[in-house]
Amino acid sequence: MKTLKVLKKYLKPCYLSLIFSFIMVFISVALTLYIPILIGKAIDQMIGKNNVLFDKIGTYLIIIAILLVLASLFNYFYELIFSKMTQKIVLNLRNDVFKKLQNASISYIDSHPHGDLVSREVSDIEQVSTGLLEGFKQFYKGLITILITLGLMLYVHYLLALVVVIITPLSLFIAAFISKKTHHYFKKQAKIKGEISSYVLEIIENQKEVKGLCYEDDAIKTFKEYNHNLYEVGKNAQFASSTTNPCTRFVNNLVYAAVGIVGAILMIHKKSFIPILTIGGLSSFLTYANQYTKPFNEISGVVTELQSALSSLKRIEEILNIDSEIDNGNQNLSHPIDKICFDKVYFSYNDKPLIENFNLVVRKGKKIAIVGPTGCGKTTMINLLMRFYDVKSGGIYLNDININDIKKDDLRKSFGMVLQDTWLFKGTIFENVAYSKPNATKEEVIEACKKVHAHSFIKRLPQGYDTVISQNSGLSQGEKQLLTIARIMLLLPEIIILDEATSNIDTRTEIKINKAFDEILNGRTSFVIAHRLSTIRSADLILVMNNGNIIETGTHESLLNQDGFYKKLYYSQFETGNLTSD
Repeated sequence: MKTLKVLKKYLKPCYLSLIFSFIMVFISVALTLYIPILIGKAIDQMIGKNNVLFDKIGTYLIIIAILLVLASLFNYFYELIFSKMTQKIVLNLRNDVFKKLQNASISYIDSHPHGDLVSREVSDIEQVSTGLLEGFKQFYKGLITILITLGLMLYVHYLLALVVVIITPLSLFIAAFISKKTHHYFKKQAKIKGEISSYVLEIIENQKEVKGLCYEDDAIKTFKEYNHNLYEVGKNAQFASSTTNPCTRFVNNLVYAAVGIVGAILMIHKKSFIPILTIGGLSSFLTYANQYTKPFNEISGVVTELQSALSSLKRIEEILNIDSEIDNGNQNLSHPIDKICFDKVYFSYNDKPLIENFNLVVRKGKKIAIVGPTGCGKTTMINLLMRFYDVKSGGIYLNDININDIKKDDLRKSFGMVLQDTWLFKGTIFENVAYSKPNATKEEVIEACKKVHAHSFIKRLPQGYDTVISQNSGLSQGEKQLLTIARIMLLLPEIIILDEATSNIDTRTEIKINKAFDEILNGRTSFVIAHRLSTIRSADLILVMNNGNIIETGTHESLLNQDGFYKKLYYSQFETGNLTSD
């Protein structure tokens, strides 16, 4: 299967460990399988003789004990080495999947359910570990057992060995037939698991909206539908695959019975051309017949896990094969950035035009406000400027250099963004603010927090700046927003983007923060996206957008005097009571 090639590069660094573990298990199995021959010889010493040679029997028992200890020791090393190798592969696989997701384009992340991506990173990789790698370990040990047992059976009595060899392949045919028929069930099962993870994540993250809209019953109903689909597919997959083990066991029991019957006949009807078969030899052979068929049972027993693991590996492979975010830039951005130019920019998403023939020139230090109705292209313009998405035609230039020719890291380090949606990770307040500048001192962090008026509420927390917080730590939405603004205050980038940055903050605090922004924006270029038009009165230039085009430009006063779209938008906020609140 092509999917298994994914594991090849992860196995390559572990070849020495793999070979060494194979040697260990080979020795362990060989020692274990030699024991029945010794037992058979001991039985022959006790049967058909008047004087039992207890000394010889004692010698056999001592050798058997030594072989058991050595076999256990070699098997221990096999399990240890293979387990370490398995976890190392899983470690590297999980790191690579996470790296791929980090380097994936924003468009890929936006177009895939986040819960499903999380499921692939966690659940699917774990399934590969327990199902595929552990299954391979069991498969290899079973294969060695089969080969060595077959050799020993031929050594003991080749005619009985032929009986075993003729009947046993039925187990393989049965297992292969069932495996082929059940694979699509496990593929569908993995897909539904990803859908359930995505739905559960969506509902939990938006629990306030769910409860506020009394959507609990509908959410439960939808989840039950997903869960029932998983039940049906899982039931079919488990039932179909579970028939493998009893079918192969039935074949194996036939082998055991056939060996016993044929062996007894050979002992009773001795012929000169047939090798001599003793009672001890038959006892050894029955043990080998059982040992020979046992690996088939064990291998068929993990068919379910293997099928599920292969489906999970396929989903992981899809992540590993995605194209990383394209960075074809090879130039460093010159500083300071004196000019930003949008030249005939066109952009569409899923064949739907969002920005058409967009032209704009922004000089250093100017405050550019962007307003317009929802979906007009305000945030899209910022996404293009940051190269989260690339323009379809036209170009964006910084200091007359096309941003496509600038290294993405160098480009993005010149920008600082404060978004409407806040993001805090689990860590101290100091660590959250210093996220934008890892080498920042505590004094610098405190100063940044003072400028955005976050210092006062931080001091009231139990451990102050050492208080551990997270997205669900009890901070208000406004307090979270203050911390994200403090990050930018600490970083002091050359260009600042504010996308509804004060939407979650009360009007009084907003006035204070705007004063702080005036300080940080002094001499810096800034883009401010706002629905509250009262917050952008001081902008040097206001761009009024609609349907992806700039329809009006000017200052606040000049746009009001134009008696156009902006004026209607501005005064509509008086009518809806949204002039100073969203």
